[in-house]
Amino acid sequence: MTYLRSVLFESGSVSCQLATLETAEPGWSPPYRVQGPRLLLPLSQRFECRLGADAFVCDPAAALWLSPDGPYQLKHPMAGQRSVVVTLVEDLAPAGRVYLPLGGQLLLRRCLQAHAMQAIDALEVQEHLAGLVQSMRPADRPAPPKVHRAVERARDYIAAAPERSDTLDEIAKAVHCSAFHLARRFRMHTGTSLHGLRNQLRMTLALDRLREGEPSISALAADLGFASHAHFTVAFRRAFGMAPSQMRTNLEARRLH
Repeated sequence: MTYLRSVLFESGSVSCQLATLETAEPGWSPPYRVQGPRLLLPLSQRFECRLGADAFVCDPAAALWLSPDGPYQLKHPMAGQRSVVVTLVEDLAPAGRVYLPLGGQLLLRRCLQAHAMQAIDALEVQEHLAGLVQSMRPADRPAPPKVHRAVERARDYIAAAPERSDTLDEIAKAVHCSAFHLARRFRMHTGTSLHGLRNQLRMTLALDRLREGEPSISALAADLGFASHAHFTVAFRRAFGMAPSQMRTNLEARRLH
């Protein structure tokens, strides 16, 4: 797999790169081993990761800790997948997937945008990244349950097309599981509901489109699967505390590319 990498921030204790997948390979990649501990934060699309005997889905609602202690493999659905890679000097967490709150996605984008515009100094960037990294430490949280295959299939199904407005019954049928068993297991293993994951992925897509200067909020709402402009605006304001049009103004001034 070939990546285009650009340095977004670099200091003695932490560096931050934007990695864009240029060419993808079918199936699983060869085993990789990182030289130093790092936190991978997906910005777009989904991919699969294999660590030891476990294989699981990563998407913009998840962060992936990688450690030099063991190899990992990736499987990407298509070229163009983008992730921010934070490389650390100190090994802070064991390898594995952790939940990435929507606020963490927004903080990351705002911090890197402000740095690109030279509107924030290096100390503040480091403190923001340190806070984000600390909030992602699995060691600070109870150990997650073992990967549940029906939950992973449901996560992959939703992440593949979050604009779909599937019901619980439709998702359960797609992953060959009973509806109530899936709903209970999904919340137990992920800490959120199926609807919560879908909404977070929709909001992440909305951030990208608004950053690119999306001219029509109504078209964006329809593309993301919302019933109306008003429905999208209410959900967006609940997530970020402002209207989509105001977020567009805040984000489009300087892009990460």
